[in-house]
Amino acid sequence: MARIKTEHKPMVKLKGIAASPGIAIGKVFLLSGDVVKVEERDIPEAEIDKEIEKFKRAVELTRQELSEIQSHARQTMGKEGERIFDVHQLLLSDSVIYEETITKIQRECKNADFAYFQVMQKFQESLEQVNNDYFLGRVADIRDVKRRLIRNIQGKEPRYLNGITSPAVIVAPDLTPSDTVMLDRRKVLAFATNKGGKTSHAAIMARSLEIPSVVGLVNITEHVQNGDTVIVDGNEGVAIVRPSSTEINKYVKLRARYDEETKALAAIRDLPCRTLDGKDVELSANLEFTGEINAILNYGARGVGLFRTENLFLTRLELPTEQEQYEEYYLVAEKVSPYPVIIRTLDLGGDKKAPSLDIPDEENPFLGWRAIRLCLEKKDVFKTQLRAILRASVMGNVKIMFPMISCLEEIFRAKDLVEEAKDELRAKKIPFDEHIEIGVMIEIPSAAIMADAIAEEVDFLSIGTNDLIQYTLAVDRNNVKVANLYKRLPPAVLRIIKDVVHAGHSKGVWVGMCGEMAADPLATLILLGLDLDELSVTPSRLPEVKKIIRNVCFEDAQKIAERALQMKTSEQVETYMRNVMLTRYKMKIN
Repeated sequence: MARIKTEHKPMVKLKGIAASPGIAIGKVFLLSGDVVKVEERDIPEAEIDKEIEKFKRAVELTRQELSEIQSHARQTMGKEGERIFDVHQLLLSDSVIYEETITKIQRECKNADFAYFQVMQKFQESLEQVNNDYFLGRVADIRDVKRRLIRNIQGKEPRYLNGITSPAVIVAPDLTPSDTVMLDRRKVLAFATNKGGKTSHAAIMARSLEIPSVVGLVNITEHVQNGDTVIVDGNEGVAIVRPSSTEINKYVKLRARYDEETKALAAIRDLPCRTLDGKDVELSANLEFTGEINAILNYGARGVGLFRTENLFLTRLELPTEQEQYEEYYLVAEKVSPYPVIIRTLDLGGDKKAPSLDIPDEENPFLGWRAIRLCLEKKDVFKTQLRAILRASVMGNVKIMFPMISCLEEIFRAKDLVEEAKDELRAKKIPFDEHIEIGVMIEIPSAAIMADAIAEEVDFLSIGTNDLIQYTLAVDRNNVKVANLYKRLPPAVLRIIKDVVHAGHSKGVWVGMCGEMAADPLATLILLGLDLDELSVTPSRLPEVKKIIRNVCFEDAQKIAERALQMKTSEQVETYMRNVMLTRYKMKIN
């Protein structure tokens, strides 16, 4: 009898973006793409009102569905989970999108689902053109709302992911926030998707729910079938389809080690960030969205050292109101209290263009009209934000930070506008913290050189290393031709950091750091030795950085930093620090 040949598919290893830490091994549950089909139709004039009414009813139905999803998110993730869907509600209520859709139905005599699809598609494509992880994250929100509303216009049933009967790894082209929050956590081992970015709301929720996730795998859905075994390594951003027994054994050991380390780090979560000889360091977290608050507190953050405020401006066509901004800031301040929250004023421009602001194209946008430069010209926008921050400061733990400061004149003008905002609130008898602290980011070489003079005008300095490295080395980190020149621990920047800390301390102000370097475990001992007062890091890095600091004496860290500063190349510094971490602390750092 002839044997039937069975096709043996090979192992496939894919590299993506590590979106949520952890390692999972399980069977694939392949989720097909959520595609809505929209046909263009001409409608008779007599049916225009009927079509508009259909659109309005769909908006209301979608609003009700989103409210139900928000309620579910609140139950599973708390208030912050609920607020993620505020963005969806805002998109749904956006008057520009709403009116433009109705106008399109009226003037062009088109069917409602096609008119709405075209309006939303235009908005979506404008964000997709920007090669930025942040914008890609917002595209998923737009797509989620768009599909839901179109389904409701067409009278189709909403999609529910209720076909999972046993624990599985979800593999999909993309996951929307509403997909993610409605999944049964007990049956989801991990996520692996073709699309998505680290800052998408689906990724944020995965971290909050502690589900290992890898996104941006491009075409993993083409390599898997339901029931295939897959490994998802959310630490390294790797997915392995149909792994060999050798790979499975390897990852079983890695998962056991990771779980053990996670438990060990959790044990120090609530302990102070203090060296063996009693030197305390403020260890805070960088915050992108309010939905991440629970996650950063779970990692042991004692404050927010950098609260980015661009989100409200980038996810809508209209400017957010003072009240909307105030509610956002107050929520974070209340949740983090009594620990501090440093709210960075708008850092728009560069690669972040808000649809509601007329920001022109520039030949060199990173050296152009952005951040504080934009705010000082858009005074109404800036003062609206300042009033919102001041109102939130009644919690007593809010600080203001200006980005992209290059000279003292900018500080003087910005502080004048703060005083004007205060006067406006006083006139309305609205309370705020009269003694709110004001600081600046040191991320431009000219500001670093003038740090002593700047320190005389503010309450704190916070070093932003991403731009400081870029501007000091004159390297565009997004340009692949020169990206190799962007170094991890360049000696020139380390010397600048040393001088800025000294300048700040000599004037009696504290100095922190909120750039990527603060989260780099290879840099921790150097930064500690340079006497930085505060480190604000990526939330998932908090336990590791704290562990390093708690296992060293400040005096030793000072010697290590001094030695590193004597080196002439970034490679020498990195090699030295790897040896230090391995020989003294048994830590292997890549």
